Amino acid sequence: MTDQTGTPSSPEPPKLRRRLVTAAPAAAPKVKFVSPAAEGVEVVKPRFLTPELQAKLAQEQEEAARRAAEQAEADRIAAEKAAAEQEAARIAAEKEAARIAAEQEAARIKAEQEAAEAARIAAEKEAARVAAEEERARLAAELEKKEAASAPQPEPSVDAQIQDALAKVAEAQKALAEAQAAALAQAAGVAPAAVQTPEPSVPEPAPAGGAPKLKVFKTAAAPAAAEKSPVAAPESAVPKLKVLKSPVGAAPASSVAPAAVPQPVVAEGVSPAAGAPPAGDGGIQPPAGTESARDMAASVDKSKSLLRGVIYGVCALVVIAAGVGIYAWSTNSKKEKVEGENARLNALVVEGGKLGRSRLFDSKNLSRVPDVKVVPDAEDAALLLANVRGVKGNRENWPGAAHLVSIMAQMDDNIARQVVEDMKKNVGRYSKEKYSMMVTLLAKSSSPAMRDMLKDLYASISESKNKKIQDKQAVVLKYMRFAMKLDDLDDVMKILQKKDASPDLISSAFRTARYLIDEAPPAKRKALSSKLLQYQKDMPEENIKMLYKLLARTGDPKVLDMMEKSYKEDTKKALAIITAWGDWNTDDAVPYLFKAWKDESLHERVRSQAHDSILRVLSVDRDRDDNATLKLFDPLIADAKTSERRQFLVSAFKRLSNRPYVIRLLGRIKQTAEDQRNAVEPKFQAAEEALFKAEDKFKANPGDAAAKADYEAKEKIYNELSSQKTGEDKVIAAVDKALEKVRKTPVPTRKAASAEDRDDDDSSVIKTI
Repeated sequence: MTDQTGTPSSPEPPKLRRRLVTAAPAAAPKVKFVSPAAEGVEVVKPRFLTPELQAKLAQEQEEAARRAAEQAEADRIAAEKAAAEQEAARIAAEKEAARIAAEQEAARIKAEQEAAEAARIAAEKEAARVAAEEERARLAAELEKKEAASAPQPEPSVDAQIQDALAKVAEAQKALAEAQAAALAQAAGVAPAAVQTPEPSVPEPAPAGGAPKLKVFKTAAAPAAAEKSPVAAPESAVPKLKVLKSPVGAAPASSVAPAAVPQPVVAEGVSPAAGAPPAGDGGIQPPAGTESARDMAASVDKSKSLLRGVIYGVCALVVIAAGVGIYAWSTNSKKEKVEGENARLNALVVEGGKLGRSRLFDSKNLSRVPDVKVVPDAEDAALLLANVRGVKGNRENWPGAAHLVSIMAQMDDNIARQVVEDMKKNVGRYSKEKYSMMVTLLAKSSSPAMRDMLKDLYASISESKNKKIQDKQAVVLKYMRFAMKLDDLDDVMKILQKKDASPDLISSAFRTARYLIDEAPPAKRKALSSKLLQYQKDMPEENIKMLYKLLARTGDPKVLDMMEKSYKEDTKKALAIITAWGDWNTDDAVPYLFKAWKDESLHERVRSQAHDSILRVLSVDRDRDDNATLKLFDPLIADAKTSERRQFLVSAFKRLSNRPYVIRLLGRIKQTAEDQRNAVEPKFQAAEEALFKAEDKFKANPGDAAAKADYEAKEKIYNELSSQKTGEDKVIAAVDKALEKVRKTPVPTRKAASAEDRDDDDSSVIKTI
């Protein structure tokens, strides 16, 4: 049955319930019954929705959200695929460009080698040509020398000095012959007078036409003899002559004593020339200072000078060609070495990239990537470290190099030492990101020596005041804490006292101190509170809250009273203390948190933090007593007056395991939500009926202001009750999901980590891959 404007309604049976139809027929105009106050309010859902329709709408919204998520995931996968294809195309283009560049470089080097070979061949041809010319010149000189020696000299060329010398030689030969004859006669026992020796006839001057011709050789003085002679003969000295034959009419030699055979005698004061021809050739040597000798010596010197210049030029060409060849060979060798290193580095980086994509961070699971063969090698490690520093190779590929060199270091302690030494010497060349990844990957090693190496690395940079180096020190300290002992707590706390330390180093020192406290035995842990309080005196104000959190890890109940007295003095300090109580390792801080939560004299922010800290303590999975836990946290559940607050409590239980007190607390929240929904249900039904009546009355009299105001008031009450009923339904559904999750979560064997400890997981550090 439909209500229309201006149409009387038909009588309805008394037992039938009237239903409000919001839509009007198409023929009649639709009347909008909305108050002016509600016109600016955004209505998310229709005013009158049954629970079935609401569930259907919620299901449709979830389906639409699911489809949107699936579409977003498909778009993301398509984008990643396109990015991968673009990256593959870029890599292929880079490889093609590198290949073309390598071919061009090889062609250029080959051209240089061919040019050097051509220069060498040309130099050899020039040297052969010069040697041939030199040989021809030498042969020509020797031929000219022989011709000059064989040519006869005319008699007028013999001057008066030569004639006087010849006469003196004849006289000397005559006297020598007489002395020889006397000696022979005396030896034979014959008187000298009885010996008859024919006198040699002295040659007389003959006419020009009948004078005997003497054979004279024209030769230049030997340079070697001239250099050996310490003193040169003066020009006025008698020419050095060597008589090769006895004069005409000399006495014949006796055959009795071969020693008495007359020998050629030289004139007194005359020595034979160094370059004279041997006896038997006939003739005499001309003086060394003649014009022909000087001309020949000058010609020979000129030829030698020319030959020496040619030889020097050829030598220079050979040296230049050799230098060019050596330079080309050296350049080619260097380029071949660089190209070989780059090719090797590229191959290694590709292998390291496979390890990174497989999320392989240690050497124990190399079988997960069967096509990757890791062989520790010092030279390969040096190349990879140079790539990580950005010295060699593509600077964008350093993560792959870091993965591979870290795997090598985990497999071989010598490689590990090489890596650590490189990080010590080049600490400034490693960025914070690279240093963090290298230390993180090295810390995965199971080798006991690695911890000592990390300690050595930490010691090498621990005294630096540079904030960038301190950030790297923080990374090393983060992984060193696993090898530290409780005695090292003092050194860590001194870092928290520094006023010039970097934030990363302070955070790492706090986490290290917290780890040492948590790992200490319970008896020693509580005794650490008094020791920690000693560092409060010189500690910067911003680090005090970290000290409070460390005190909370000790669990010493005596510290709670001290902290409660001090947090009322300052709001900032109170906020730090209330936050630290949320990290208390026992439930002893919960009563103090409840007291602060209920204390209206505190700042609203401090009270809100107290409530959050209660939830943090409650969300830590501990082996608690069921009844004591229910009694302890029952005020928190009882104070949750709204469905939003109860749903917030449920979210704190999702991280807990299957323990009895967790199940009972969730059951308590669900029971409270069901009680509230049951209480709201009759009110909701009554408000719905009252709204129908008010709507009918308003539709019957649209101009009645009282009817309009009554309708708006009934509508507001209806919406509030509907919201409460829907909120409780959400709490019940959330509790059911939480119970399902908790029942599937096994009880941990050790104390669960806090939220901040979970943030310290190694997987969160390796975000640069």
